[in-house]
Amino acid sequence: MKNKLEKHDYIIWSIRFLLIISIAVNITLMIMGLFPDEHVTKQEILEAFSKKIELLFWTLVTLVLSFLPDYIEKRRHIHLPHVLEIIIVAFIFAGIFLSVRFDLYYQVFWWDDLLHTVSGIIIGFIGFIIIYKINGRYCMDISPLLVAVFAFTFAVTMGVIWEFFEFAMDAIFETTMQSWDLPETTLLMGKPFQGSGLRDTMSDLIVNSIGAFITSVICYFLYKEDKKKTLVLMREIFPDE
Repeated sequence: MKNKLEKHDYIIWSIRFLLIISIAVNITLMIMGLFPDEHVTKQEILEAFSKKIELLFWTLVTLVLSFLPDYIEKRRHIHLPHVLEIIIVAFIFAGIFLSVRFDLYYQVFWWDDLLHTVSGIIIGFIGFIIIYKINGRYCMDISPLLVAVFAFTFAVTMGVIWEFFEFAMDAIFETTMQSWDLPETTLLMGKPFQGSGLRDTMSDLIVNSIGAFITSVICYFLYKEDKKKTLVLMREIFPDE
């Protein structure tokens, strides 16, 4: 167990170390930008400075969110499985930092779909943990099908709420989170005349549902085939129950 814990910490802290290096490099470049070459225009300086500030901001956000599993474990007394914790931190790292740093949402057409699929899988497992938290005191004497349905609907609902958030951000702050400004030739689900925003939203919901379905199937068979082992794992997650 000790070796597994050390390996788990090593992976997560490696991600955090990369973020810290990125922060240091960007701050250094911003300071160097205060002393530009005489051939660089003021507009070019402002544009470069703006991009570095944006990257620096999202890097800091990623770094802070990488400590979210630690907060959950220490403050909420919930011991997340090491694999799930690594997946969550890696997902945060990829979904925020890598996406902004390499402009992956626009450079890689399947990147957004991949993230939404993985989010459906992760949130589905979180839904499974929640249903145990609600029913654990009753020994989880419920149908495996109900467990699977709850995990699925919870993940899909969270995906819908996220799309509400994206729409609100686009409507209020004029962002492009729902990709409504993409050209019609962009590879997205649906027909060009439907608009890229609609196609982006529906593809997000569909792949999120696929990820949720994958988790629900796994949860169904885990709980049905080996309920005792599954409950032991849940009691390790909630040792105070």
